Amino acid sequence: MTEVKLKNVYETVNCEVKGNVGIITFNRPKQLNAISEQLTKDVWDALDELEKNNDVKAVVVTGSNNNFSSGVDLKEVYSMPNPIGEEPAEVWREHLESLLRVSLKMWDLKKPVIAAVDGYALGGAADWVFSADLAIASEKAIIGEPEIRFGAAPPTLMMPWVVGLRKAKELLFTGDSVDAQEGYRIGIFNRVVPQDRLLDEAVALGERMAKIPHSALKITKVTINKIYELMNIKESLDYNLEAAIAMFFLNKPADVAAVGESIRRDGLKSFLQKANDGFE
Repeated sequence: MTEVKLKNVYETVNCEVKGNVGIITFNRPKQLNAISEQLTKDVWDALDELEKNNDVKAVVVTGSNNNFSSGVDLKEVYSMPNPIGEEPAEVWREHLESLLRVSLKMWDLKKPVIAAVDGYALGGAADWVFSADLAIASEKAIIGEPEIRFGAAPPTLMMPWVVGLRKAKELLFTGDSVDAQEGYRIGIFNRVVPQDRLLDEAVALGERMAKIPHSALKITKVTINKIYELMNIKESLDYNLEAAIAMFFLNKPADVAAVGESIRRDGLKSFLQKANDGFE
C-alpha cells in the first residue's frame, strides 16, 4: 500500500495517507488522548489538509494506544485563564465553539469520515464519533456522555440525531456509557471488530468507498446531510452551545473548584472512572 508524505507535522496528532485513505490518529496517550486546545486545532487542520489532498478518497479518525479519546482535557479546561477584560462566559464559549468547529468540519467534509473507536470515547470525543459519517468499534470500545454527572452538557448535541430521541434522553439524562455491542445495537457503530483488526477494517472500508466515483460519493454525502440540515440540525447545535454555556455557569464556583481540585489531586483517569461509575 502506497504511503504519501504530507506537508504538515502536527503536535498532538499523527496524520498519514495509506493508499486512498487518510488517517488521523490522536496522539496524547499519557492523557488518554484527551482533547486539548492544541489537539482540537490539529484535528481541524489535518482534516482540512486531507480534504484538499486529491489522493485521499476517505478519512479515518482514531486514537493511539487503544483509546479513541477520554474527551475534553478537564485539567486544561478547569485551568483556563480568564484574560483581563474578557467575560468568563466568552472564554467558555470559545472553548465550546472550537469543539463544534471540528464536528462541523467532519460533517461538511467532501469525503467520507470513518471513526475507528477503541477504548474510551467520552464527552467531546463521543460527539466527534457521532459527527463522523460511519463508525467502527473494537470489542473494547466504551462510548458515552458523562458530562451531566458534573453539571455540564455535551459540547455538540449530535447524539439524538444518531440514536433517536428515547435512547438519547436515557443516556444524556443519566450520563451512562455503553459498550461496543450495545453501541452497535442502538446504531452508534456500523460494526464491531476484534481490537487488533480495528484500523485495518476501517481502512478497508475507506478503500471500498474509494472505488466509487468521487463526485457521486460527495454528492450523496451532501444530499443525505442536507436532509438533516432541512430539519435544522445545525441550528439545534448552535442552540445547544448556548445551553451548554448557561448550564456551566449554573454550577456554584465552589463546585467547579472542587472538580478542578479532584482532577489535579487524583488525576484525569481516576476522575473519569468516578464519573463513568456515577460517583458511587
